[in-house]
Amino acid sequence: MMRPELEIARQLIEEKQFDKARMVLQKASDDPMAQKWLDKLDEMSPAAKPIQHLNGNGHSGSGQTDGWQYGALEVKRSYGTQYRFNGGAMPDWKDQPIYYALNELGRDGWELVSFDGRDETTVYILKKQGAVLENKKVEVWDQ
Repeated sequence: MMRPELEIARQLIEEKQFDKARMVLQKASDDPMAQKWLDKLDEMSPAAKPIQHLNGNGHSGSGQTDGWQYGALEVKRSYGTQYRFNGGAMPDWKDQPIYYALNELGRDGWELVSFDGRDETTVYILKKQGAVLENKKVEVWDQ
């Protein structure tokens, strides 16, 4: 009979949820079969490497891989309401009320932290549990 962890991992692998399967298999790493599956998973889909974050003095922090992702929802009210999330235009949300945009982001795990507004633009700061997988600069609106 197969260990429950291996059965769960098998289902996750079939669903192509490799990172979740990897976490389950690591809990059963004392089992030779689990170790064999982990090795195979690493060949098929290498584990995502967390970005090393620096604290204010330029040194890495505690090395903890989980934390928060932060996002910015920019709302521009000029000739209608336009939305951008993390620099990307959200044309499907045009002219929708703010609660619509916040609910859409909430479905993906984002929660509102703060907001600030000036003139016709309001920026809502949101956070989501999890390590930052990619942090890149984006184009900004012409001011």
